[in-house]
Amino acid sequence: MAEYQDNYEKVREDWKKKAVTWDYKERYHALGLTGYSEHGKLPVTYYGKKYEIDRETGSITDAVNPDQVPDFFTLMDIYHLFYYSKEKPVLSGHWVAFQDVPRASVFTKAFFEQTVNPFARVFSGRLHELLGAGEKLGFERIRYSDAGFQAMAFSCLPIRFLFWDGDEEFPAKANVLFDANITDFMHEETVVMVASDGLKRLTEAADPGKEAPMNRSYRGWVKN
Repeated sequence: MAEYQDNYEKVREDWKKKAVTWDYKERYHALGLTGYSEHGKLPVTYYGKKYEIDRETGSITDAVNPDQVPDFFTLMDIYHLFYYSKEKPVLSGHWVAFQDVPRASVFTKAFFEQTVNPFARVFSGRLHELLGAGEKLGFERIRYSDAGFQAMAFSCLPIRFLFWDGDEEFPAKANVLFDANITDFMHEETVVMVASDGLKRLTEAADPGKEAPMNRSYRGWVKN
């Protein structure tokens, strides 16, 4: 039996084994992803960054820096897109808050306490820095809220991040909006990770080298 340094490593290895069995041609077509070829590694873009899937080993690498191993949550979000997406996933064009994502409402309290609210506190009084971070990442500015962005988590899946700065009377607040059909593309529990990852990238773009204060620890709740 293989020995693993931690649960993260075991989960990564389990997903690599799954990934070598998938029909990538069918999934690329169903998801509307570009770049499929019959030979070589397969490209996938996540929050504007390019990664590659090795269909022979199931591993995922950074397309620009192949020796750099993507973090655990990036790997899981990419694997889950291919594994949990429905046969014919379709965007609705209708935006909903997290508590209205099908079957995700049970995670709402934890999602806001551990991810959304810490993000809002980080950028309280730092509106221009947040706007700069979104521009740096290539996120599209939208008119909703003081600093609203639409990002492509994947080329087939948009997500919106909203921020209202605080004042002497009200604290800063934030929110994340999702296409109502996001669970056509991933498991409802994966939605938490994808949203958290976007907020993390905004935070780290504003403060390079500083770890974002969001809790993204793996607690075994992700299906594998």
